[in-house]
Amino acid sequence: MADDWKQKYLTCLDRQEQSEAEWQAAESLLRQGLTRVALAAQGIDARLDRELDRLRKAIRSGATAQALEPIIEDIADAVVRLDEQRAAEAAGPTAQAVLADWVDTLALPQVPRASLRRLRRRFVQAGDATQLEAPLRELAELLGSEAGAAPAGLMQRLFGQRGGVAGEAGEAGGVEDEADAGASPGDASAPVAEFCIQLLDTLSLPSELEEEAERLRERLAAGLVEQGIAPALAALADLISRMRLQMEAEKAELQAFLRQLTGGLQDLDQSLAGAKDRQRDAVDSSRELSKAVRAQVQHIETSVDETDDPQQLKQAVQQRLEAIRRHLDEYRESDEARQQRLEAELVALNQRVQEMEREGEQLRERLREKHEQAVHDPLTGLYNRLAFDERMAQEFARWKRYRQPMVLLVVDIDRFKRINDTYGHKAGDKALKIIAERILGEVRESDFLARYGGEEFVILMPETTLADGRQVADKLRANVAKSQFHYQGEAVTITVSLGVAAPREGDTPESLFQRADQALYRAKESGRDRVVSEDEL
Repeated sequence: MADDWKQKYLTCLDRQEQSEAEWQAAESLLRQGLTRVALAAQGIDARLDRELDRLRKAIRSGATAQALEPIIEDIADAVVRLDEQRAAEAAGPTAQAVLADWVDTLALPQVPRASLRRLRRRFVQAGDATQLEAPLRELAELLGSEAGAAPAGLMQRLFGQRGGVAGEAGEAGGVEDEADAGASPGDASAPVAEFCIQLLDTLSLPSELEEEAERLRERLAAGLVEQGIAPALAALADLISRMRLQMEAEKAELQAFLRQLTGGLQDLDQSLAGAKDRQRDAVDSSRELSKAVRAQVQHIETSVDETDDPQQLKQAVQQRLEAIRRHLDEYRESDEARQQRLEAELVALNQRVQEMEREGEQLRERLREKHEQAVHDPLTGLYNRLAFDERMAQEFARWKRYRQPMVLLVVDIDRFKRINDTYGHKAGDKALKIIAERILGEVRESDFLARYGGEEFVILMPETTLADGRQVADKLRANVAKSQFHYQGEAVTITVSLGVAAPREGDTPESLFQRADQALYRAKESGRDRVVSEDEL
């Protein structure tokens, strides 16, 4: 028996040693694989390169799995960030992306890196602008506490590492002169003020809040002191909070109307059920009357058969006829009462239906107004990105079905940031309005023009070939270049660059926009004030 246990022990020991050898071989293979993957991924992204270099060094030094875990987590975070960046390049900037990118630039010695990473993740995961309020307030508190702990040189420490948010934002297409790349000389508050203005531009605020947003833009354009960073972000959070509260109020109003509508429909249902019951009562009363009349007639027939005395027969017939009259009178009174109740209920029901129709029309009108506000840019009056996405889906589906030619034009104002920095944001707003008017005057009624975001516009042109679209684009470019734009008596030169693309087999709306955007980038890269179509790439 002891020999059996000894043999089992030795067998288990051999298996354990064999498993350990296999695990060591697998670990060595995995470490080699990680090293090779790290080398293969080199050069894709600067931050990812740094994390991969840390991983290779840790593997060469024989770091434990516990030591490798935070490095792998940082690599995963860098990969996610790179994926978000690529998606943002195709879809355009959002408030969430702008904030997440800014958190990457922060240098806050008093704040743990994990806290910043968690805060960045909260910005990325925000489903819409209304969900930015809480993380934005948290960011304001972090910056406020950092300013209190080390007030001197906060701006330089926040924005000195990468040249400032405004400098990184640049223009659509990513090409800008050095004079446009950073903050104004000697003005350290310009990056954060520019960032806040950019964030404001990404928010689709209702018209009721535009005046307050404009006041905040003016306050930001006037510049911020270091102590004003956190209050500026808090003001943005307050604006988002009011936008969210207004949306919730509108939602509550709609829910109240739906509850009222549901109650009205229940009243209608009850009225119809009551009418059905009364109809059944009327049928039952008619049957009872018919039954009673037949009974009296039967009695008359019996009296005729059994009575030989005429006087007695006459009396019997009169009694039966009187009974029949009573039944008829009772039925008539009952029927008149039912008819009166039915008429009263029909009048009340008709009034209720008319009220519901009026309420429904008022709701439809409010929804139409809200939808118009939601799909229009308040500054230029053009359609906005939401409307463009809807129209793009429609036109693309039509193109896939009928294969009629269609082109997409992406328009971007050249050196728009220089206009804002030199003349102020009011001048930039005026330039946007002028460009919108110039383009709107050149497109057809069947074309679709929208402000895509910032200084970028998009034009969908159905029933148009790529060559024709390029001619239209060049005409637009020339007309804008000839525009006489003055601000406070000073002439301001405005030009635009355009990218043109047409759908291809296997395309999606996103891939079509990406090619048009790449053509725009080439136009910017080639010197601006020019048009590039996708066949020139």
